[in-house]
Amino acid sequence: MKQVILIVILLLFFSCTDKKKKIEFVQSKVTKSLFLIKNPPENDFLLKKEISLFLIKNHSKNKNEYKMFYKYSSNTKDFIENERPGGYFREYLDHYREDQFATFTIEQCEIDSTKLLGRLYFYGLKGSDDGQKEIDTLIYKCK
Repeated sequence: MKQVILIVILLLFFSCTDKKKKIEFVQSKVTKSLFLIKNPPENDFLLKKEISLFLIKNHSKNKNEYKMFYKYSSNTKDFIENERPGGYFREYLDHYREDQFATFTIEQCEIDSTKLLGRLYFYGLKGSDDGQKEIDTLIYKCK
């Protein structure tokens, strides 16, 4: 009987801890170009893939588009409701570069101004200060 109870407890434990929370992109209400990422994957490859998929599904065709992706953390969560949270000492997103995952831009091609170029500047889980910057063309391409 004790063995059955132990097995049931172990099954419950592993079934509860095995569930991964789904990644969530939370757009700032005041800074529309800011997205905070809740439950990011635990490696750079998966994080980059999720951000890329999000961008492909949700991009506009406007030139000069700019989007920032930060980790949803105790440092950044206040930027959902406020452009510059804090009391006497105002805070800026630049203060939390360790939470910055990526930036996405759409700009005009240098060669042909009628074409647009969408680039993802990916810093990874370490943030823009310590992460390795990779630049990928995601949407559109200059010819």
